Amino acid sequence: MYYKNMGADLGFNILEQTLNGEIDGVSISAHAVSGGRAGSKTPGAENPILANNPYLTSVKKQGKRAGGPLIMGLYTLRTHEKRTNWIRLIPYVDNRMRGRAGFAIHGRGARGSDGCIVPTDFNVVKLLHSLVASREASGAAAPILAVYAVGDFDVLDRRLAEWSATA
Repeated sequence: MYYKNMGADLGFNILEQTLNGEIDGVSISAHAVSGGRAGSKTPGAENPILANNPYLTSVKKQGKRAGGPLIMGLYTLRTHEKRTNWIRLIPYVDNRMRGRAGFAIHGRGARGSDGCIVPTDFNVVKLLHSLVASREASGAAAPILAVYAVGDFDVLDRRLAEWSATA
């Protein structure tokens, strides 16, 4: 698995929309989305050009305009200090963040994702939060997440072509 080669516990593949890995013997395998308001509970909110498009990770949210997917690289996972069932993504210093910040793993909502990772099953969010909290409580090293884009880019090209044919 690609993320293991990066020394990470978890991997998020933007292209394949998967969140996989293992933390303390607990396996994670989930569908997850990022960017373009993907994961929104509001019908029609998703921007299909930005959502899960690894070419547009540098697009920053501005006002009502959606942001692109999470910047590729490595992140440390920490529980959010104010929000329940949110996991902060702390970028490694060598990530090229392009002025973007404030990323997390969280559940679906009205806005969806402007770069955060949104697993479509909220039970995955709760499980990840409990695993990260357990690591913090024990004083063990924080889990590491690798964000990458590997796979069949033709899938993205077909999705964009379908969208442009209906726009």
